[in-house]
This record gives sequence, structure tokens and C-alpha cells, in this order.
Amino acid sequence: MALAAAATGEELYSPVLTANPAHPQGWPVRMIISSQTEARHNRALWAPTHLISMRAPASRLLSMIDLPPERHLELYFGDATDPDAPDAARAEAIEAAFTFIDGLPADAHLLVHCLRGIGRATALSLGILARYMAPEDAAAALHALRPEAKPNRHVVGLCDAALGLKGKLAKQALRFPAKVWKPGKG
Repeated sequence: MALAAAATGEELYSPVLTANPAHPQGWPVRMIISSQTEARHNRALWAPTHLISMRAPASRLLSMIDLPPERHLELYFGDATDPDAPDAARAEAIEAAFTFIDGLPADAHLLVHCLRGIGRATALSLGILARYMAPEDAAAALHALRPEAKPNRHVVGLCDAALGLKGKLAKQALRFPAKVWKPGKG
């Protein structure tokens, strides 16, 4: 525990990219993907500057990180994989997330979380990563950030469509969960 207490934000939020000219402010994709419980328990240590919370419409955030509304995007959709489910994610949520990401300053420390941290949060994070790198590279980066990822297929499909990737991102999502990431599988 003493080692964790000695960690700094820069060590916890290692940039995925050394430079990111595709982002309006050059944000190098500094983020942590977690569950709501992990976020709640580590809020002081992680100290994110920006937060994306995904939760089902009828649920509540319990003792979450206190950030001003312009730094906290709350998205309301469940973990449904059926696009016709009443609580399934919609394209508007993905667009809102991408707009929020575009507004991040270069030094932002982003925390993305959902209830368990492996479905919706990893799916949206895969979409965020795919905005700045090829789908295979985005999937490899996601595995490095959250190895136990099981990206919600519907959310990945919405990201894929928003990015115009014609199924390439969805194909990479099929490789999860993976205990070890093996590069080169297009």
C-alpha cells in the first residue's frame, strides 16, 4: 500500500501516445478504465481531472468523485447488447462522449467507468482509442489499459459506426477477453 500511496498522477495516467495531433488540444490519451467501486475507493489516489460515468438510467452514483459538471460526463445506458432494449446505448451517447473528449485539455487525466468496468467502459474506451489509431492498435492499447476487458458489442458497434470504420473496430472487439494480447490479428 505504501507504494501505491507514493504514485503520482503521471505514473498512474501514462499517456498512450507520445503526441496526438489529431486531438484539438493534443491530448495524448491519458486515462484509467475502472469499475464504479474502484473509482470510489481510489478517487483520492487517482484524482482524475475529467470523468465519464456510464450507468443504467435508474441507478445512482454512490459517493463518486466530485468534479464540476463541465468535467464530468454522465451517460445513461445499460449494458444491453440488444440495440432494441429500452436501456441500450444510443448513437447520441457516443457523440456526446466524443464531443467531451474533444474538449479535454492536453494535460487531462480521464477516468472512464461503468458498474463493473469491463463492458461499457472498455467499449467506449476502445472507441476513444480508435479515434487516434488503427483499430488493431486501439485494441492492443485497450488490453494494456484493462486486460480483463469484455467490450460491450453494441457500444463498440456504435463507436465503429460513428468513426466510419465499417466493422473493423467490431472485429477487434471479438478478440476480447484475452489473457495475453497477440498482435497481428486483423
